[in-house]
Amino acid sequence: MAVPFNRELKRVSKAARLQDHLPEGNRNWMAWWYCGIYKNRVADSQPHVLVAFREWSSGALSDEVSHRRVPLTALGQIRLGTIWREGVCHSEAIYDTARFSLDFTPGAWRLTSFDEAAKQGHAAPPYPHSLYPLKYRGDKNWLIAFELLTGGTLVVPCIEFFSRCYGRSEELKRILTTYEWHGEDQAYTSRLYAPLGESEEPGKWKVKLKRRLVNGDVVFLAHAKYDSYTEQIAKDIYGQLESQYDPNNKAPTFIRVAPWFQGPAELKVNGIWFNDRRSFLALQVLGCSDPKGAPLQRDRENTNKADQPAREEGLGEAWAGAPVRRSVKTPEIVDLTGDEEPDHGAAMVEIQDPDFEVLGEPRTVIDVRRDRAKDAAGARSKGSHATSFSSGEPYGSEKGVGYASIHARPVMDSNGILQDMWNAMQFLSKNRPGLILSAEWFTFADGFNTDDKPKLIRLRPFDDKTIVKGDIRTWPYLDVITRQELRGVLVTRLMTCGKAVYIVEIQRRVRKTKTVEGEIKDDEESFKGLVFTLNKPEVFETWLISFLRDIRAVKGIVQRIVANCPGKAAAFKHVPANNERVPCEAAVLNALEKVGVQV
Repeated sequence: MAVPFNRELKRVSKAARLQDHLPEGNRNWMAWWYCGIYKNRVADSQPHVLVAFREWSSGALSDEVSHRRVPLTALGQIRLGTIWREGVCHSEAIYDTARFSLDFTPGAWRLTSFDEAAKQGHAAPPYPHSLYPLKYRGDKNWLIAFELLTGGTLVVPCIEFFSRCYGRSEELKRILTTYEWHGEDQAYTSRLYAPLGESEEPGKWKVKLKRRLVNGDVVFLAHAKYDSYTEQIAKDIYGQLESQYDPNNKAPTFIRVAPWFQGPAELKVNGIWFNDRRSFLALQVLGCSDPKGAPLQRDRENTNKADQPAREEGLGEAWAGAPVRRSVKTPEIVDLTGDEEPDHGAAMVEIQDPDFEVLGEPRTVIDVRRDRAKDAAGARSKGSHATSFSSGEPYGSEKGVGYASIHARPVMDSNGILQDMWNAMQFLSKNRPGLILSAEWFTFADGFNTDDKPKLIRLRPFDDKTIVKGDIRTWPYLDVITRQELRGVLVTRLMTCGKAVYIVEIQRRVRKTKTVEGEIKDDEESFKGLVFTLNKPEVFETWLISFLRDIRAVKGIVQRIVANCPGKAAAFKHVPANNERVPCEAAVLNALEKVGVQV
């Protein structure tokens, strides 16, 4: 009997092809459920996850389930709800999106499963089985259940939570599930952390990342190093796999995965509402907040963060002979395998998992900079030829298997450029008072104001007598069809040591854009911001009036009228930085530098 499925689909494309691991045949298969973890006897550095697939056809799913073992490191590609054909993803189910305020402290959540609920007899199942039917009514896979203020429950599959919330790289998850935390082969020291090269200091959290890890792993790894609670949670992953291992490798391990930090947290997910929209089954984790705590000092092996280049004796030593890592973007596809290890010195590719949203204020991370670099990059090689790619430990050569680095890009929770810019200005005025003494917004009615919620200055429409092209005439409106709402302009003043700096941002229209995976999402128009100082502060309002008039004719391209400013002015981009603590922090600092402020 077919399983009804009334969700719409969206077109997506993934960089990975997993033909050897997915159901065969010229049919469409939807990834439906993660069903436990196996040790990999063929390539032992790459655990497998048993994934249940249902055939999708004409808006319905097959009652029968096809199980396949896929590399753990590929779960970011094989999201629940993605549809695959001949090893390639082409579509994905559209689920509801929700954001929840939670408490990750033990006691505020519990671990549950259909099997556990049946054993207890009186306990309710994690969710109504008919909502999202599994092959077995007594399914043994664990889920985390969070109690909600609505009286309902947020339910998250443990393997999904582990895959998305334990750091940003798949390499980190591979290490946690493959190697003993302590012992003769210590993952703790040899694969997760590089030697600091300096002494520990009380109250300071210092992490030096190994080469295969990404910057976004640092928050988890810092807690695993300095927070005994996180350390125990991390150690328990491998401990479960070892203690429950089936020597015949027929039964998977159903791991219990707990939140790795304690305290308040935000979680954003895709899934399905139930219980009159008081409860939610999360099938995809989209983002999570960072734990509060001490600032982190992040360093890397072969870091390039230094004020002066290496001396002559260190030239050409860093990465000498190592293969160049290239980023794979769709429509290019690479073959992934979990049944072979990568060759030594083979070609390297970088594959992006779906972005991970860092909700709320990110943890403060300070990148270590040195006065002088120890070494400089040497000549890189193209790497030996590869026809497929693997995320395991290098072993042997001439198999034609390259190395795949797979990770999610952390992106910060955005409220739109205008609000993000204002929030970043307020953040910097509080956290760097030596740089920004005050942040104010301006309107002609209110003057300069420090209220938390800024007001905008609305543009004037062109009058009927003014002769302009149609697209210019409609540009001042947010909706070109109704012409009901005019664009606003955010005008701000930052008082720095010795000068007033003005920043102007134009309100953007909402539009649809396509991600690298081919997914359509909401976005904004792109405009540069304007930053300026004035030779004579008393001309501010006169200049602003002329700017608001002229910006309409150039459709918001501020660089075309920047020369008209009676002072020093420049256009600037809103390019994010890896070490941003809030969205647009780097953009504000970039703007200040444009007018000569030392940041």
